[in-house]
Amino acid sequence: MTEKKKDLNEVLESLQDVNKVELPKQASLPEQSEDLDEQVKKTKVPLPEGLPKGFGNEPTTPAGKKLKEKKYKQAEEAAKTGQTGKSEVDLDNYLSFVDGVTSDPSKDFDKLIERYEDLKTAGCNIARLDTAASGLVAEAGEFMEIVKKIKFQGKPYNEDNKEHLMLELGDIMWYASNACMALGVRMEEIIYMNTIKLAARYPDGEFTVEKSENRAEGDR
Repeated sequence: MTEKKKDLNEVLESLQDVNKVELPKQASLPEQSEDLDEQVKKTKVPLPEGLPKGFGNEPTTPAGKKLKEKKYKQAEEAAKTGQTGKSEVDLDNYLSFVDGVTSDPSKDFDKLIERYEDLKTAGCNIARLDTAASGLVAEAGEFMEIVKKIKFQGKPYNEDNKEHLMLELGDIMWYASNACMALGVRMEEIIYMNTIKLAARYPDGEFTVEKSENRAEGDR
């Protein structure tokens, strides 16, 4: 005969009897799952316009219909056996959430152009600044890719790969120079500012974990 599994409430109650202490009442796993489902339903909002075809609609392809049917059967089977299935994310609902917390210039071309005009009026060379920011991230990734392969994938640390790192570092410097031009400063100024900042953080001229973790107000 199969022994009935105790839910979380029953386990807590048995512990309470043994230890004679007041334990907080906890919801059983099925109850928790139901509560989560209700919360998800309450957060549903209308889908934004302009999403890829198929999001938020009933599946139209044979594969989509088959997947939906499979999920329904799994849910029915879980209900019959009393087992709780895996928590599933409502992707359409998540897309709605993502769209809601995305700024207009990030998703609307006309709003982006308006923002560019505002930045231009404010004296920002957004074209060069964006070029620099995009390039720095991309080239730093390429630099890191070589280091990653040297660390983890057996890529040899030899003259050829050192030269490759130097070439990527040169690309980083090129984009850093563009960033300086976009901000209207010379690279010496950036190095000077960085030196002053770190000298204030480490007055003894040596790195310490304590000073690194406990920075003064305004130390960025």
